[in-house]
Amino acid sequence: MDLHLLIRRVAVGVAVVGCLGLVAAALGWRLTGGDWAVIRTPSMGTAAPVGTLILTRPVALPALRVGDVVSYRPANRPDVIVTHRVRTAPTDGAVVVQGDLNGSPDPLPVRQHDLIGRVTVAVPALGWLVRALPTLLLGEVVLLAATGLYLGPRWRSTVRILGTCLLVAGCLLVLRPLVQPVLIGVGVRPGGPEASVVSAGLLPTRITGADGHAIVLRTGEAGVVPVASTAPGGPVRVDGSPYLRGWWLVGMIAVSLLPLLWSLLVGLAPVPPADEVEDGPEDEPGPPA
Repeated sequence: MDLHLLIRRVAVGVAVVGCLGLVAAALGWRLTGGDWAVIRTPSMGTAAPVGTLILTRPVALPALRVGDVVSYRPANRPDVIVTHRVRTAPTDGAVVVQGDLNGSPDPLPVRQHDLIGRVTVAVPALGWLVRALPTLLLGEVVLLAATGLYLGPRWRSTVRILGTCLLVAGCLLVLRPLVQPVLIGVGVRPGGPEASVVSAGLLPTRITGADGHAIVLRTGEAGVVPVASTAPGGPVRVDGSPYLRGWWLVGMIAVSLLPLLWSLLVGLAPVPPADEVEDGPEDEPGPPA
């Protein structure tokens, strides 16, 4: 068997088994009473950065302890899921919770009927993949079907690789998982106004404020930079850019080379020989008149 064909089949098999395994694990978790969610705001800092996949289990409120991380639906906003840390022991059938980066506790105490569960597992970054997975799977199915129907073997593999790269790039553009500085507040100090910023992206981020002052934050970390306004009472601005050094730079280069690696290991579809005619056999000459 051709080595490229073998690698292609193994890669497809691993992908299919992996997807089926994830679906089975998710169904099993839900059927046994568990729940899951993706963190979308930076209030939990490095404990659960934006893009963290959290798994929760139902728990009785009296069993909660100070320091536990819980998910709940606020009584005044039942359509929202909040994940914060327990700050007080259960008292009068309620607990007080607060985000690790928040300056004050949540406005309403959490009661049993608000509680979704206690966080048992928190996996950073995996939530970004969970959010992108439906789009990636649907886009890949459409891409495979369209290229299989409308393209010949000569161009099929090339267009599929290019289409997959564009699909991933589109998800990165919409979700912005790599670099995402979040402004959480502006305070006035003797030296001037300062902005509190959290990095909600996966990559180390250089946050630049006024006069070139900059700090480097990793995912979930918060920091302060001086800022300036162009007009009294006007908006302030901070800029964020990737700060890639060492293994981060090596990793990004390796990820960028994945399409090339796929082409080398799996290979493109073989090009038909030049003497083959794809549009059907030529007309045979008729008998002489």
